Amino acid sequence: MSMPKAKVQRTLFDVPVLVGGLFAATDRYRVFREKILPALVACREQLAGLYCADNGRPGIEPVLLAGVTLLQFMEKAPDRRAAENVRLHLGWKYALDLELGDAGFHATSLVNFRARLLEGGQERMAFEALLKALRTEGLIRKRSAQRLDSTHVLGCVAKMSRLECVRETVRLVLEAIKRAGATDKLEGWATWAERYVDSELPWHRLSQEVLQNKFVQAGADALRLIMWLRQQPATLRDSEQVQVLERVFLEQYEVRAAGTERRAVQSSGNVNNPHDPDAQWAAKDQAKTKTWV
Repeated sequence: MSMPKAKVQRTLFDVPVLVGGLFAATDRYRVFREKILPALVACREQLAGLYCADNGRPGIEPVLLAGVTLLQFMEKAPDRRAAENVRLHLGWKYALDLELGDAGFHATSLVNFRARLLEGGQERMAFEALLKALRTEGLIRKRSAQRLDSTHVLGCVAKMSRLECVRETVRLVLEAIKRAGATDKLEGWATWAERYVDSELPWHRLSQEVLQNKFVQAGADALRLIMWLRQQPATLRDSEQVQVLERVFLEQYEVRAAGTERRAVQSSGNVNNPHDPDAQWAAKDQAKTKTWV
């Protein structure tokens, strides 16, 4: 994938031209556009090193993706909502200097961009650019105190209960089986689909007894699915979704002679949301008075 051409000319359809007066001088979107975005633009040559010089179709503007990544952090927006904000949110369009009709991009483009930054060793680029811009504006001191002990990083994913996490992990694997065209090989596919793929449970109305039964059922189904997958071709058996399923199962269940049992205690480091396994559940102390994802 090659580096796209930089935007050099403003049009009448740019959001800053159309509605720039709506954003006060202290508005965070205006501050971002005037102070942070230029710092990211200055890093464009550095970002160009992550792309082919002249090979393949042009990618999405990396300055835009870097800006979206920072806005995600500011507003705790997961990838899907961030992609939607680029398309529909007037403040984001203004902050990123986009045209009103900009159609945005698919959420997976952010995943690919972060992977490209990691592969190229530029994962701190956007952070350093932001830090430099804030220092230049005098918003932070050059040598200010930093907290190093007991600092935690919050994951921008929907927080799930243990049962929701297991069920969603099973659903993602079933979706992978469906995409691979292997539904006819899995016995009782209609039941699987009804139970996990097409199911919309009213969680707030279910009793504790029903929830406990569903947790046990989800564990038995997950184990059955894992055993079936181990007999399938490597393209399906070794997929990322299946690896996450095995991990979630081992974190949430114990296998005994009588069957699968729910682990009594949730441990730090467990997957909280299968859409982003790196975002893990963690606790501050053994009493679990302070927890986060």
